[in-house]
Amino acid sequence: MQEPRDKRLQGAASGRREVAVLLFSRGMVLVLGLLHQSLLAYQLLPAGRGAYAVCVLLGELGGAAFALGACRGAQFFVMTKRLSVSQGVSVAFAVCLLGSAVACLAALPLIHSGLPFFLKADAGAFHYALALIPLSSLAMVVLLQLEGLRCFGRLAWLACARSAVTAAGILLLVWTLGLGVEGAVLALALGHAAMIGGGVLELRRLGLSLQAPTRQGARQVLRYGLRAQPARVGQAVDPRMGALLLGMAAGRADIGLFNAGHGVVTRVLLVPAALSTWLLPRVADAAKPDLVAFCARITWWFAGALLLLWVAVSEPLLPLLLSEAFAPAVQLTWIMAIGVLAYSGTEVFAAWFRGTNRPQLFSWAVWVGLAANAVLFFGLYPKWGLHGAAWALTGGLALRAAILMCAFHRTTGLPASASLLLRRADVERLRAATAGLWRGRP
Repeated sequence: MQEPRDKRLQGAASGRREVAVLLFSRGMVLVLGLLHQSLLAYQLLPAGRGAYAVCVLLGELGGAAFALGACRGAQFFVMTKRLSVSQGVSVAFAVCLLGSAVACLAALPLIHSGLPFFLKADAGAFHYALALIPLSSLAMVVLLQLEGLRCFGRLAWLACARSAVTAAGILLLVWTLGLGVEGAVLALALGHAAMIGGGVLELRRLGLSLQAPTRQGARQVLRYGLRAQPARVGQAVDPRMGALLLGMAAGRADIGLFNAGHGVVTRVLLVPAALSTWLLPRVADAAKPDLVAFCARITWWFAGALLLLWVAVSEPLLPLLLSEAFAPAVQLTWIMAIGVLAYSGTEVFAAWFRGTNRPQLFSWAVWVGLAANAVLFFGLYPKWGLHGAAWALTGGLALRAAILMCAFHRTTGLPASASLLLRRADVERLRAATAGLWRGRP
């Protein structure tokens, strides 16, 4: 009886360390991301920030849309040991590179089409953004593989390195060399390249070798990936939905204000994203609905505390962080905070649906939420301007949260209170976990 108990204690200690590493790394990414936002805001101002947002939208969305969910499919089959690391990565890389080539060919004529969206930045900046299409998709492949293989320590360093390289690139290319929006796009591309290089080196240590993808491997990966693809595209669109909608109806400055406010307040979602990353391989090994519900209720209360703190300090802090030109974004962040809070707890449910081979449920919820955002936007923006756009975002996030909540509790049989109401035992569990980490032992 002693050996199983020792293994459970070791597993609990390992789990606490993994969560601590992930949260620490996401904290570092949060700080570096805010530095990134601040550097861009002071140098590009709202109009330049808006042009940068639409360029990033083209690059990142192009990478997601034509990858056919291969990054998620490869992660699932490697994580569940149905494919080797070499086969999973080779299939995902091949699909992403082919898809990126098609995306670039499709984007080139659109850049010069005269469509309103493509007038929000110079054609040269959009050309630079084409480099983000393959780089963002390949970076996602290595990131998801490391997540699925539980290489959380190495992943933490790589995430921090990507953010640091991006911030250093902005300092060099935008502030020092004065390359403006083009320099900012290149800095982001350098960050993705750093993630790819570091991730491939780590995967080689885990057995990655150069292999030709097999037909059977490609079939498996794409079968799962196509079900996960709508969520992958939706998650790529999600942080840039404001830029997409405003790109058709507003000027560069409005896009810049909206995206800057959104970029700050949604940093709270790094916490549930870290927990979802930690949960996914565990759910894939054996469904753990109680653990998922515990993470959801902890996330909601923690996110609520952070967002209340932000509302209290945002009026003096946001203009200091992003410059006085972005002061009108303060009230936008207050409105967005409502939707971010609603969605924050349900973000961890993504691990449940993906790990139990139900990625289509998460995909459906994401796209219903995005559709609601779009409908509300065209109803509210003409009347209320950017405030209407912020309420549209909040409405879409709240609807998505409601769908995910209902789907999770329906598939698990747990009551809604299991993921909403903080329990006395939760506080003790967190206290014990924190004390264990502090002492360096279980």
